[in-house]
Amino acid sequence: MPIERLELGRSFKIFEPTLLVLCQKVMAPPPRLLPLLGRLLVAGEIRRSPDHLRRIIPLLPSHPHLAASLSSLYFPLFPSSATFLHNLLIRASAASPSPRLSFAAFSSLLWSCCLPDHFTFPPLVKSASRLPSFPLTGAQVHAQAARRGFLADIFVVNSLLAMYAAFRDVASMWSVFDSCAEVADVVSWNTVIGGYVKCGEIGNARRVFDEMPQRNGVSWSAMVGAYAGAGELDIAREMFDRMPAIGRNVVTWNSMVTGLARHGLLPLARKMFDEMPVRNLVSWNAMIRGYAMNGDMEGARELFDVMPEKDVVSWTCMISGYAQAGLYAETLDLFRTMQINSDIRPNEVTMVSVLSACAHLTALKEGRWAHTFVDKHKMVLDNEFNLGGALIDMYAKCGRTDMAVKIFDSLDQKNVSAWNALITGLAVNGDAHRCIDVFEQMKMSGEKPNDITFVSVLTACAHAGLIDEGRQCFQSMVSVCGVQPELKHYGCMVDLLGRAGLLEEAEELIRSMPMAPDVKVLGALLGASQVHKRFDVAERVQIGILSLNAKQPGCHVLISDIYAAAGKWADALEARGFLQKHSIRKLAGSSSSMQ
Repeated sequence: MPIERLELGRSFKIFEPTLLVLCQKVMAPPPRLLPLLGRLLVAGEIRRSPDHLRRIIPLLPSHPHLAASLSSLYFPLFPSSATFLHNLLIRASAASPSPRLSFAAFSSLLWSCCLPDHFTFPPLVKSASRLPSFPLTGAQVHAQAARRGFLADIFVVNSLLAMYAAFRDVASMWSVFDSCAEVADVVSWNTVIGGYVKCGEIGNARRVFDEMPQRNGVSWSAMVGAYAGAGELDIAREMFDRMPAIGRNVVTWNSMVTGLARHGLLPLARKMFDEMPVRNLVSWNAMIRGYAMNGDMEGARELFDVMPEKDVVSWTCMISGYAQAGLYAETLDLFRTMQINSDIRPNEVTMVSVLSACAHLTALKEGRWAHTFVDKHKMVLDNEFNLGGALIDMYAKCGRTDMAVKIFDSLDQKNVSAWNALITGLAVNGDAHRCIDVFEQMKMSGEKPNDITFVSVLTACAHAGLIDEGRQCFQSMVSVCGVQPELKHYGCMVDLLGRAGLLEEAEELIRSMPMAPDVKVLGALLGASQVHKRFDVAERVQIGILSLNAKQPGCHVLISDIYAAAGKWADALEARGFLQKHSIRKLAGSSSSMQ
């Protein structure tokens, strides 16, 4: 048997099963594809024409080891097509879950003594932008393109501009643009404008826009959207009115509607929405989101019910809007409707709102169902959507701290939201010692506590009477964690000291505050004064509350009760008279000084 035939037989033994499995996993192959692959390898036809490789290459990125083997064995057989074949593999890899394969293909191209061309670098840049080592890898691609003289090619230049814009490296983006200005086209200018807008540098974006030799609808839309998003709505509207009518597309209209709605100008947003010559799904969702963000769920529901089509964003805007407005029963009702009447599957954002509603309603049954749904659809718990934190919060508020701990322990990545959910959950369930233990674990893990963390720990200490632990926690805020105490933290400490009868220390803490106390801080001390019958402290607190012109009914009722308990009936009547004079009415069934 000839050596070539023997080598081909070995290759077939190695590759045929792998290729067959590859085709079955990556795509539903046409009926003749699998026999064709076998025939190409066995008969050696794959060695006779690069056309056969062209048909296989799009499948290779899902099997990197096979791609490396095939490219090293067969690409060199076609010197005139080697660069084209490598480019094809680089492009396929850039659009696949295996962008690193692009760089292996690029290295293979260089080792084969073939030269890259202007088609090589744009997909290579795209691959670089998808890697964790993006800044370093992207700079290396840039250096290769410069070294080989491709910075005069507009496609390479535009891909580099887009790469730096995506990475928010506006200095490098401008450097590329400035050095290649003579070849820049309208896409180049628009990319630079978009990069500046993405980084919030609207002044630089406007400077580039004003210098453009030629503008198109994308240019105008980028600036209108930038000004609208930044709340500079007068300038956005002025540019919207100035732009040529032919360039005013649905994207530009959507930018204006979104900007107006986001900044609370709902009547103007709705007027512009109604005037739109053409609306798409984004238009409807923008208006619904605007109503929801501003708490007008009736307006949101009115649009939602008549929109011609809905997607997961539409449903999630409504469900999240109900949850944020405190309409938790409506949140779950709409979620049930989504399950019954829609084929659209909820996403992580939807489920976070659903779990929040379950938590506030202590609806454990519905919460368990939502948990099962999350597991069934293999939703990720520890990404930026904080679905794991929402599950922890739901179980904790429903009294199932055991399940909250179990979910927490199952998370591979525990961010500050997950830690806070567990710490807060243990605090509200009265398990102060475990709350403090988890807080210490959080600090040892390297995750930095934030203001919410300290509120939960201090609240737990206050309710459990853990004075020393509370003091230590409060003192560590700045010295250890670099978190500046806010009014809410001082309020927790005043509550902690007041419950323990340490009213003088609580007063001293209030006097040392870098900001003026509010009625909640003073109300906590007032409540402690009543409990411990310290009428002298109550009188001093009363002066502070009256100086704030506070109209919380609970505080004045409590002041009246304190005077009555001390037998100071005239002062008690005067405090009650304050309520009548200022038409302040006490909420039925409420006695808290913190109203």
